[in-house]
Amino acid sequence: MSMILKARYLVFILVGLIVISCAPIQTTTKPDIQDPIVQPTEENPEALYAFALEYYKQSNFDETINKCQEAIKIKPDYYAAYILLAKAYRAKRDLINAEATYAAAKKVDPMDPRAYEGLAALYTETQRYGEAIVEYQSGLMADSTSVNLLNGLGYIYMKTKEYDKALLYYNKSLKYEPDNLSTQFAIASVYIEKDEPNKAILYLEELVKVKPKNLEVREKLAETLTDLKRYSEAEKQYEYLVEKKPDNYLYRLKLGVIYQRQKQYTKAEAQYKEAQKLAPDKALPLFYLADLYISRGKYGVAESYIKQAQKIEPNNLYAYFLLGDIYERRGYASKAAWDKNKAKKNCSKLNAALSSLRSAISYYSKARADSNFGPHAGKGITRSNKYIKGLEEDKWFYCK
Repeated sequence: MSMILKARYLVFILVGLIVISCAPIQTTTKPDIQDPIVQPTEENPEALYAFALEYYKQSNFDETINKCQEAIKIKPDYYAAYILLAKAYRAKRDLINAEATYAAAKKVDPMDPRAYEGLAALYTETQRYGEAIVEYQSGLMADSTSVNLLNGLGYIYMKTKEYDKALLYYNKSLKYEPDNLSTQFAIASVYIEKDEPNKAILYLEELVKVKPKNLEVREKLAETLTDLKRYSEAEKQYEYLVEKKPDNYLYRLKLGVIYQRQKQYTKAEAQYKEAQKLAPDKALPLFYLADLYISRGKYGVAESYIKQAQKIEPNNLYAYFLLGDIYERRGYASKAAWDKNKAKKNCSKLNAALSSLRSAISYYSKARADSNFGPHAGKGITRSNKYIKGLEEDKWFYCK
């Protein structure tokens, strides 16, 4: 449920916002009054930028844009304001203005790589990879050591399946930041994309040896082993993670999944229930318990867990996906009983199958709105419709 991957940096310098008044000493006591915030003026565009940055942190992008524009009007070569303005436009998905603002920033300072990086990222988002490559390479001419630019190129070449080039840029990046986990994980992802999973595992295992106490590295190794269905190896990594962080409910859920896939249902249930205790305000442990009981054919118990989860997160579409699974399986079981003995006296089994399968379609249809479940729900709908078609033909023949 819903992959992989995100640089964050904003430096907030609040300049000239506080003015301490020099009032004469009074003989009477006055209540405490906060010093006033200096209002932005032509003399301090930095204050405007500071306000803009604060608005950006609050996701108030319209005000961010307004303040940046005011700052630039006062100080036309205010490079940082251009970059923040472009980011605000990107956040609003106003890509035309974002692109124009990055271009303006490049004119202000052609040797600052931030505008090239931002413009390249924008082009990457819109899959304009050729233009993105040009911007990343132009940025590297300004700063050949920029990890963000090198990783950006590595990402594009991975997306375009030019894996050797991707590895080239990622490895260059590591020379400048050897401990950058994002880069190291990206290299492992390239090997997986190349259909060389064993190289990915070896690479991550080497990282674990170098950084045995780094839980992020172990988690990435465990996730990769899980994706490759090497469950017994993944189990060891998750058991280590749970031992080191016993209060991390997500680690317990992931370990439970590993147990469940190996049909160690009692162990899986224990981890899911422990996760539920650790996170009683989360629906996910309850959904995992429901899925476990569905896999064991205990649909009534599964439904009760789903109802509990819905009280916590009523809008979570995972509930509908799981309900779809329950009713499809019930419908299929009734259909199988009908298929064994197609006779008028057994029409109740046929009708039960039809009812359950129609309910399954209804639940799956609601789950399709979530991209995590949509493809699987679509397959469930297709299967259910196929069963219904055969049952309706039988109903016409046997159960008039």
